[in-house]
Amino acid sequence: MKKLVFIVFGLLFFPLFAELKTAADVHQLLANKKLTAEQNDQLLSFAKKKFKKIDLKDPNHRPSIHKNKDGGGTVAWFFEAKSGSKVEIFAEKKRHWPMREIGQSGIYVASETFPNFTSVHFRYTVNGFRHKMAKFNRFGFESYTFGPMSLKQDGVPEGKLIEMGVYKATDEFFKGTERKWWIYVPAQYDKSVEAKLIFFNDGGGFIKGEGNASTVMDNLIHAKKMPVSIGVFVNPGEIKTAKRTIRNRGNEYDTCTPKFANFLEKEILPQVYEKYNVSKKAEDHVICGSSSGASCAFTAAWHRNDLFNKVVSFVGSYCDFRPINDYPLKDGEKSEYGPFKTAHDYPALIRKTVPNKKIKIYLQDGINDLDNTLGNWYKNNERMADALAFSGYTFKFKSGKGMHSKRHGMSILPEILEWIWQE
Repeated sequence: MKKLVFIVFGLLFFPLFAELKTAADVHQLLANKKLTAEQNDQLLSFAKKKFKKIDLKDPNHRPSIHKNKDGGGTVAWFFEAKSGSKVEIFAEKKRHWPMREIGQSGIYVASETFPNFTSVHFRYTVNGFRHKMAKFNRFGFESYTFGPMSLKQDGVPEGKLIEMGVYKATDEFFKGTERKWWIYVPAQYDKSVEAKLIFFNDGGGFIKGEGNASTVMDNLIHAKKMPVSIGVFVNPGEIKTAKRTIRNRGNEYDTCTPKFANFLEKEILPQVYEKYNVSKKAEDHVICGSSSGASCAFTAAWHRNDLFNKVVSFVGSYCDFRPINDYPLKDGEKSEYGPFKTAHDYPALIRKTVPNKKIKIYLQDGINDLDNTLGNWYKNNERMADALAFSGYTFKFKSGKGMHSKRHGMSILPEILEWIWQE
């Protein structure tokens, strides 16, 4: 009998002394109000292995994240501070998690489980001092179902996705940059008939993973839900030096001038026109993008309305990218970018510009998009939608629960492309 009691006792308490492997294990352990010395050792061992090369005193490090089957996930934060400190985590929407010290180690821990369609932008606070939010101080969970039009279908002819190699820009626009790009040619393309054109900023990200744009176009063109269109997928430029690679994305996408559209017109599109019979009419051209690629797409249509009339915008960066020392301080002070310096200005320009530009736009964003020093990204997309409605533009605004990613946009890409091409 004693032997049986000992075995049952051991089985009941074995999980408490087993190795912690995920944030979900940490969260389960922290459900105990008081931790034993052995449990503290478990937590410290987990932190040592998980953050082996990470300085836990640095507030800019990713927490441990475990994705759950329901689309949500469990998060475990670890932070190092002086033993006995009051350490807390603060996030937007008035969320707050106190951290508990693991023994007297100076390592603090907290955990939480989040449902699908949740995002958190957090900061560590030590004895009342709140650290700045940094690159890795955010995470989120979002999972979508992709419909038949996003998946390869039997009997649907596949177009060709042609890798065009690396294009090196001339000195006229983005000197020293080089970029990968691809051209999609639908199976139904007939060189004797003009095709439409659809252009994707950050192109490489649209032709891989769930909702692959080339697969969507295969299905829609076959179903006659969009016209036969040549797809052009172009990555932002990079400048390669002996020591590092410099991304030129911000310079190309976030400066709201006609420069990027001019680059496309002079350096990319002529190569497309040379190979394929593509309409040169602005109403036959769509430009798509996500985040800064989205605001860049709108910029292209705004400044070069003779080149692009249709825009698809995922989680657009219609925010104020200017640093604090870059605001006009003197009367008459001018910027090299002129009055169109930041996409944050577009709602006002849309309202005040008469007559309207010939722009049809599909806006998509989620309520869990970023909220940081550049602004509240979802509300800025709402400002865009309100301005477009006020001025009588043809537009659609799809609001969801997603965060700052193109996952939601990709899941509804079939309905977006069908709508954007409707007369």
